[in-house]
Amino acid sequence: MMGLSRGRVYRYGFITVFLASVCVIWASCEARASFDIKQDSFAISNAPGYCFAMTCFSRWYYLNRQSEPPLRKVMNKRAQQRVARELQEFYSKHLIKIQADYCNRYQGNKLESFNRFVSGLSAGEPRIVLLMNKGARGAVLHAVLAYRWLPEQKLLKVYDPNYNCEERFIDLERGDYTSLDITYHSICFPEVLQDHESLVRKMQDLYTTCVIRTPANAGPVANPQFRKAAASGRQPE
Repeated sequence: MMGLSRGRVYRYGFITVFLASVCVIWASCEARASFDIKQDSFAISNAPGYCFAMTCFSRWYYLNRQSEPPLRKVMNKRAQQRVARELQEFYSKHLIKIQADYCNRYQGNKLESFNRFVSGLSAGEPRIVLLMNKGARGAVLHAVLAYRWLPEQKLLKVYDPNYNCEERFIDLERGDYTSLDITYHSICFPEVLQDHESLVRKMQDLYTTCVIRTPANAGPVANPQFRKAAASGRQPE
């Protein structure tokens, strides 16, 4: 969960979950990455509100460190806490407005944004999903990482930092998603942040300083191929 703090209020024109009409385009195409939440995600709690940092770094490490053991093998909890804290601070300081502008821009073109999102999943890339609840006390944001699209059920399988090692699903047809005690009714696919230059540089720096390099700590990888990004397209029989 991320609140809009420090006096910053941006007009979030999130895509109210639009659902069946948009999903028809991809009704026959399953898309997925071989992301494993038990290996490729963080092992720490999201209690301070580090969800964007945790999803973003998990995605970056998964896609860029394919020759190395998975995230949980190379970073202990102390290192994970540091990465999450510093990256979330960077996001809050430098990226919130960029993200808001993007979501506002595509509010009126739901199909284009969603199609690019599923296209990324089809290429084997987990994709960040941003959710919003707007109440009397302002907007509350939450970030998850989608790694599989199940078109027949209209479900996105996601890594939600609020649930350690638990598979979670966003039901696009139902139109909302509950994480802990908050239900989110709006959604955005902020691809502008997927490979943002300064964000990538920050993650590279954190990787250099925080990754455990001792083989005893890293441990072996029984099957390195499980981390390789993969996608499948399935046509109806």
